[in-house]
Amino acid sequence: MKLYYFADPMCSWCYGFSPVVKKLKENYPNIDLQIISGGFAPGSKQKVTKEYKDFLEYHWRNVNLRSGQYFDHSMKFVNENFHYDTEPSSRALVVVQMFLPEKDFEFLSLMQKSFYVEGKDITNDEVLADLAEEIGVEKSVFLESFHSEEIKLKTAQGFQFSKQLRVQGFPTLLTLENGAVKVLTHGFQPYESLKNIVEESLKTMLIPESNSGQFCSDISCGC
Repeated sequence: MKLYYFADPMCSWCYGFSPVVKKLKENYPNIDLQIISGGFAPGSKQKVTKEYKDFLEYHWRNVNLRSGQYFDHSMKFVNENFHYDTEPSSRALVVVQMFLPEKDFEFLSLMQKSFYVEGKDITNDEVLADLAEEIGVEKSVFLESFHSEEIKLKTAQGFQFSKQLRVQGFPTLLTLENGAVKVLTHGFQPYESLKNIVEESLKTMLIPESNSGQFCSDISCGC
């Protein structure tokens, strides 16, 4: 079974869902999981004002309560030049998928940890290049590809693919069967719940669609 995982490195619910996806990959190695950078807030000019920080902290606490994932609320990445633009980190994932496709989930997890736990600015190309180097992509090679028109176009195509399939929030897992979209889960699910859906899907290849969410609901980040 091929699953499409629509995620965004700067979506807090995707970070919360990361251990669940990791366990899914470990327990179902025959599932072909394709990660798509869906585009949570590409090109955003949103600065982290006091009000926006309060907004983020509220949702981060919810993610922590549901998933157990740790957040550093000091948000060391915040400075006068920082905008909550998710395009650079999404583009970085596309670069890694080009060079080391088998390590894309590892890199996604590394970006999430760097952002939410260590407070690194993953909108910064140098920070992203250092992270890519940690998993085996040479820094100069990464930067050249990262700034290429080809990778920018591929990243935008991922965003467009997300819209075409009417993915309205992250994380989302779905399959495509004869051109029909079958949603496995929209939003956060604990592993045992997801496992039951996967088991049923593997038997029947029919996945029940769930309801769409809104921007930063209690289980997902919308777009």
